This record gives sequence, C-alpha cells and structure tokens, in this order.
Amino acid sequence: MKIFHEITEENKKLALALGFFDGVHIGHKKILNTLIQQAKMKGIKTAVITFDDNPANYFNKEKIPAIQSFKDKELIMASMGIDYLYELSFEKYKDLNAHDYLEKVLVQNFAPELIVIGYNHTFGKDKSGNPEFLKDYATNFNYECIVVPEYKYKDKETVSSTEIRKRIQYGHLNAVHALLGRYFSVRNSVIKGDKTARILGYPTANLVWPNSMIKLPYGVYYGFVQTGSMMNPALISWGTKPTLSDGKNEILEAHIYDFDENIYGKIINVVFVKKVRDEENFGNIRVLKTQLQKDYSAFEKWARIMK
Repeated sequence: MKIFHEITEENKKLALALGFFDGVHIGHKKILNTLIQQAKMKGIKTAVITFDDNPANYFNKEKIPAIQSFKDKELIMASMGIDYLYELSFEKYKDLNAHDYLEKVLVQNFAPELIVIGYNHTFGKDKSGNPEFLKDYATNFNYECIVVPEYKYKDKETVSSTEIRKRIQYGHLNAVHALLGRYFSVRNSVIKGDKTARILGYPTANLVWPNSMIKLPYGVYYGFVQTGSMMNPALISWGTKPTLSDGKNEILEAHIYDFDENIYGKIINVVFVKKVRDEENFGNIRVLKTQLQKDYSAFEKWARIMK
C-alpha cells in the first residue's frame, strides 16, 4: 500500500472510500471490504481518502482521543489489501463546501468510478455533504455510489468509534475486542525507567502512553508485547506507581514473559487482553513485592498457555 499526504496526479479511475476510520473497527471493515470487492469486480484500484486529524476536533471544545495511532491504521488497511491511502490535511480542505470538495478534490483529482461510504458519513463545510448528496451527483460525475448500512454487533449493538472509546475508558476489554475485531493496543518506543521493577525481580519495558490516545483505567493486565514479528505474553502495569512515587506521572510497564533482549528505543506494541486488578497503593515496597509475586505466579500459568 502506498501512503500519500498530498494529492498527486498519478492515481485516476479509482474506487474511493471516504471517512476518518478511527480504530478501523468491524463496521469500518464492512465499508473497506465492500470497496475492495467492488473494485475487483470493476478491475480498478482502491484508495481511502482520510485526514491527518479527526475533523470533529475542529468543532468540539475538547479534542477527541484516538483509538489507535496512524501507524496502526496504516498497518490494518495495508493488511486488508487497500492500494492507496491518502492522509490529507483537514486544515487545507475544511472550508470547502460539499459540492466543491466533491468536484474539485475528488472528481478532478481521482476521477472515481466508485465511491463507498458509511450510512452516516458527512463532509464539506457545515456537513453539507451526505450519502444522499453523493448519490444525487453520481450521474453528473460518472461514478457509482454505494452506501454501506448501519452495522450492529450480533444485530443488537451499533458499532461506532464513539461507543468503542466509552468501552475503553470503562475498561470493558471483551466488548472492545468484539467491536474492534482485535485486542486494543498501544504502540510507542521503549524508554528507560527507574529500574525498580528490575530490582524487584520483574524487569519491564517502559512506555509513555501517547497523549493523543484514549486511556484504559489504571491497573494490572494480561496481554502481549509485539516486538517486530514476535508476540510474547506480558504482565502489564498501567498507572502512576503510587506505592513508589508521588502518583503524578503515568507510566506503562510491560514485563515480557521469557524475554531478555535489549529493546531500549525500539517501538513495540502493547496488547491488552484482560484486566487482573485495579492499581493500588500498598504503602511500602515489602507489601508491593508480595503482591507482585502473587501477580506473577498467576500470570505465569496464563503465559504458558498463551506462549
């Protein structure tokens, strides 16, 4: 998959999907799979047109935290078989009305033969563009428009990025897994910590949780750490380490099972599978160490099964 941050002249007569696709959840995948299947039937290439920031951030008082990094979005779309991904500057296009955006951006630059969108997709200044708008102009601009209907998990629960963010904030990992179609994860580079975990006998890879991403509740989790193509079970601690610090600084720590490599500075992906317990202040390091031994003993059994 080729990734572009500006529109080029090289890609024409495409099948386009429009949207921000935060999380690339199972509802988004319905849209993207429809795009891919229809493009194959037409013998044309696919492109996703999205933006470098959530458009909703320009109209809300508070920024909406992301479900995933752009890197993860790119990896998922590439794995699905999308040919081109355009991550455009929303600032550059935000003042265009729907007609100008359709004609001067999409039609003139991509000459689309197909446009696929979700049932609730809007675009253009004041959200003046919608599925009906795109269908009305399909004949004028010689493209087919497919609107993918609302998708409900098990025919009951509407799948949306908004709902998934809520579930992540509440720590409902099973529901998040079901709606995303994969486990929730955080990707960042490994930093050096205070080495307390190593002294206690459980060395960890330490990460800063990206400010742009939605956060899980503090606590201890079972999961995995992906380093390159390797996926190892991990005992994960996320919070402020209240027993050992003033509780002001957040840190994500992952003790990787059966792993002893130097990964400082490398980018890893921490995958959350289930929560074990809430974060606690144990009062002193002796009590903390006793709890860590209990945590690790239970985790080791799980890790051996998952290894």
